[in-house]
Order: sequence, then structure tokens, then C-alpha cells
Amino acid sequence: MFVVTVGVAAVATSVLSAVAGLGGGVILLTVIAQFVAPTTAIPIQGAIQLVSNSSRAWFLRRDVAWGPVGWSSLLVLPASFLGVALATSLPEDTVRVVLAVFVLVLAWRPSVLKWRGADQLPRRAMVGVGGLSGFLNTTVGASGPVTSPFYRAATATHVAFVATAAVTQVIAHSAKLIAFAADGWSITEHLGVITVGAAGVVVGSRIGTSLVGRFSEAHLAIVFRVVLTALALRLIVTSLR
Repeated sequence: MFVVTVGVAAVATSVLSAVAGLGGGVILLTVIAQFVAPTTAIPIQGAIQLVSNSSRAWFLRRDVAWGPVGWSSLLVLPASFLGVALATSLPEDTVRVVLAVFVLVLAWRPSVLKWRGADQLPRRAMVGVGGLSGFLNTTVGASGPVTSPFYRAATATHVAFVATAAVTQVIAHSAKLIAFAADGWSITEHLGVITVGAAGVVVGSRIGTSLVGRFSEAHLAIVFRVVLTALALRLIVTSLR
């Protein structure tokens, strides 16, 4: 049941991401967290998203802004180790509540997570952004909603932003898996669900690409918000049992 649900969710969330540009990865993480502890769900989702972002990064490799990528990579790994140390030191139910609150903020008050700086961002400031990405990826499982505005400000075009963000997420998810593996998490124990999920995001991306422009973004945003809210509330209820 777990593997089938993750496979279906991977397809659906990948379609949503491709069609509306919304955070399908966050929904996928929240779905996985319904079945396993957050500190297990986070690296499983990371492995699946690694496949998704790697394919996007490869196809857009000529548009990557390597300067911001280089600067933001410096602190990703140590910050990931710090995040894993914190996440694994807390009770599972506490991590569930933290994840649920993050998801609810993302669903209802995303502006709180967005940077409101100048149009251009100093490249060296990306060092801190990379550290933030590593920490968030290993504690709440997602950093894109918080860090993407910084990468948008550090790149000249939308395509460059998408390509650059994809590469930085590849690095961040890789660092996440390394940090969790060092703490004892084993990818081989979850290889089945990861394989199904990875296949699902590839299929979903293919389907979603063919559906771009066919649905109202306003309606998709409502779906995104409702699904995230329902999943977050279920996490909270589970933690209080």
C-alpha cells in the first residue's frame, strides 16, 4: 500500500509541478510522512527529488549560472549534517508538528517565506543561502520555497533561474542523503519505494509538460492549498495520538 501510494503521489505531484510550477515535492514529502517517521520520509523524498531535479538540470545545463551554484555549495554539506543532528535528536511527533506547521505556512502564507531584497543579490551572499538550503532540506525536508527567490535574484533570466535552481537542488538533495546515511539511514532498505517514486516523477513530468496551459493556475493553486492543508492537519492529528 505504501509503495503504491507513493508511486501514484509521485506521478500526480510531478504533473502538478510541471503544469503549475507549484511545490509538488512538498506534497510528496507530506504524503510519505503519513506512513513513516519524518526523518525517514525526508531522505526518501530527497532521493526521489534527486532524480527529478537531475533530469531538469541536465536538459537545461547550458543555462546554468555556475557562479551562484559555486558559492551556494560551500556550506550545504555541513549545514545538512547540522540539520540531521537536530532532526534526529527531537521526538518524532515534534518533527511531525514542525513539518506540518511549515507546510501550513507554505500553503496559506507563502509570502512569509519569500525574500524581499533588491533585484540583484551579491554572489557571495549565496554562501548563506546554500547553508540555509542544507539545513531546511534536512529538518523540514524542503528548501525551495524559501531559497528560490534568492536564486531568482541572482540569475538574469527565468530559464537561467530554473536551471540554476535545479542544479542547487541536486547538490542539496545529495548532501541530504549523505548526511542521513552517515546517521544510519540506509537507501537500500527503501530502494523499492524510491525506485517507484523516481519512475513516477519522470512519468508525471512527461504528462505535465503536455498539459501546460490547459488548466487555470488559480484552480490549481486551490488544489495545492487544499491538499497541503489536509495532509498537514493529518500529520498534526497523528502526532497528538
